[in-house]
Amino acid sequence: MPSLNQVTFIGEAIDSVLSQDYPNLELIVADGGSEDGTPALLAHKAAQDSRLIWSSARDSGPAHALNRALTQVHGTLIGWLNSDDVYAPEAISRAVKAFNTHPQWLMVYGYGEHIDAHGKILNRYPVQPPETPVSKFAEGCFICQPTVFFRRTLVLLLGKLDESLRTAFDFDYWLRAFLAFQARIGFIGAVQAYSRLHEDCITLRMRRTVALEGMRVLSRHLGNAPAHWAQTHVNELLDQLQGNDASPAEIRRQLADFIEEACQFLPSGEQTALRDGLSHETRLRVPD
Repeated sequence: MPSLNQVTFIGEAIDSVLSQDYPNLELIVADGGSEDGTPALLAHKAAQDSRLIWSSARDSGPAHALNRALTQVHGTLIGWLNSDDVYAPEAISRAVKAFNTHPQWLMVYGYGEHIDAHGKILNRYPVQPPETPVSKFAEGCFICQPTVFFRRTLVLLLGKLDESLRTAFDFDYWLRAFLAFQARIGFIGAVQAYSRLHEDCITLRMRRTVALEGMRVLSRHLGNAPAHWAQTHVNELLDQLQGNDASPAEIRRQLADFIEEACQFLPSGEQTALRDGLSHETRLRVPD
């Protein structure tokens, strides 16, 4: 469990692990030097349950924290849960049963649901089964990260998470796994976890980085990224900047900067179409 300044949610995340009906587990929390009371809460929780192992030190981001935690793993089956997400009851026992039933599987995942800051279910994550063509990742990630469990062997085969990625390191890892071992990835037909959306979560707070890193990962593994990844963020950016009463010049500058970064991941034909579409959209929505 990577963590940074999530004292509001991490207690619930920890409890969702330690209250599982499968007792033979350890929870390794790699905190990035939180200053919001998280270390004190971790110390209190660890004093109550020795299965919780934790450390707190500066890191370069969640991928670094996860790689650090993975070096401490004693078990043979691994899951990772962000400190603002929660496991569904019996999630671990279902994963263990799946691996025992299918010893050839290296990784499993299941259904996930988005929840808000108060735990209210918002919607079902758009999950697709493991036999889905890898090319479908170009439409968006169809694996809900907290539902994933994998054998320790997978880490040995794929290597570390990419620490140069701030937001798309999980997306990158799933693509690497599918490209190498798709036939050895299984599915659990139950809700395994709840992914929390709130104003401080990476998914909502770092939209530009999410878009560019997603395109970078697709370009790396599939050759290029489709233009809709960029267009979606252009629309978000226009809405955001207009809502903040930014000047037309500032809106155009930020849009142009984003498009130039995004175009490096697009086929040449789509680069031209995106630039032309942006010029048209900007004229409509950002008058002089």
